[in-house]
Amino acid sequence: MNKIDVTVIPYFDDNFSYLITSGKDEKRALVDCGDAGPVLDLLEAKGWKLDYLLATHSHYDHAGDIPALKTAFPEMTVLKAKGESRIATPGTELVEGDEIEFGDTKIRAISVPAHTNYCLSFLIDESVFVGDALFSGGCGRLFEGQADDLMKAMDKLSSLPDSTLVYFGHEYTAANLRFAISIEPDNEDLKAYISEVSEKMNKRERTTPSSIELEKKINPFFRIDEESVIHAIDPNRSMSRTERMAALRRRKDQF
Repeated sequence: MNKIDVTVIPYFDDNFSYLITSGKDEKRALVDCGDAGPVLDLLEAKGWKLDYLLATHSHYDHAGDIPALKTAFPEMTVLKAKGESRIATPGTELVEGDEIEFGDTKIRAISVPAHTNYCLSFLIDESVFVGDALFSGGCGRLFEGQADDLMKAMDKLSSLPDSTLVYFGHEYTAANLRFAISIEPDNEDLKAYISEVSEKMNKRERTTPSSIELEKKINPFFRIDEESVIHAIDPNRSMSRTERMAALRRRKDQF
């Protein structure tokens, strides 16, 4: 049973922050903050304080308004990747496997550099908060990392238990699935998920969270070793695994 409660806070056109509550003493953490306004409105309305800010990466739409939260909650601890100087607010720098006590559970850092050179995902009990490292049906662009970094990140995240819920940073699912079906047009799980997502979009519902189990069935970046994906990307079987990942990412960039 998950030991946390998660509130989705949408902002900008398609971004998500996540407010996480854990434990009887109600410790609270926020994942990413590009816009402090809706976060502060919610916390004020509830009479809550913020204990942690979990920064997945430095892009402005995820980290740009962290200073405003720090001003509102001076005792708040910012958790960020070791070496990420672009997030200027002082805090605790984490590397792979570091753990922070959080209510009735722990926050564990997963290092997934690829989208940027300093990307963290945060595993909390049975949920993983991935920022732009992973999306439902896709993954983040390689702004700073290389294909080998992306392959390692996908392998690391896909190795989490199937039941792990995946909370991602943007509502990109419908667009990602249009690309995914172009790679695997006969994937029945993918077809069913496209229908499900279409219904959610029509109802203006969100697609977060996904799950590791689902992504292993429908996300081509998790399925780089599947014959159907190999056939689409490397029909002559001439590429290494890393080269296939690079080719898949380039094709998504051009889609």
